Amino acid sequence: MLNVTVYFIGWLLYVAAQAQNSVASKSNSLRPGWSGIHIWLGAHAVNLATRAFFSALAFGFIVHDVATKVQGMGFSVTSTSIAGVAGYSANALLYQFFGLFPGLRVEMSDLAPPADAQIVPLPKNSGSS
Repeated sequence: MLNVTVYFIGWLLYVAAQAQNSVASKSNSLRPGWSGIHIWLGAHAVNLATRAFFSALAFGFIVHDVATKVQGMGFSVTSTSIAGVAGYSANALLYQFFGLFPGLRVEMSDLAPPADAQIVPLPKNSGSS
């Protein structure tokens, strides 16, 4: 149970850092504080659920098999330590991987453009050459 908890904490730390960086970014108009994080979480709900699902599936392999192999090489690393790093790393890896799929990619600058963003209208084509 401890490994699951530490794995989940590592996973949540990655999400918290990602949300904080997005809220602090000048490339979007997210409000600072919890209101901006709430908007960010809503926009990323499907992405986060997908990453949580696949991270949970990988838990057994990452924690148990990797711990066995690392300890077999003579390193005295506990499976709890591996669980924390694995939760953080699994989330980071899946974030990069799922970013390749347009349906799972969320661009906050498109959803909430900065207030000072200049929108330049496209010239209308009159149809004559």
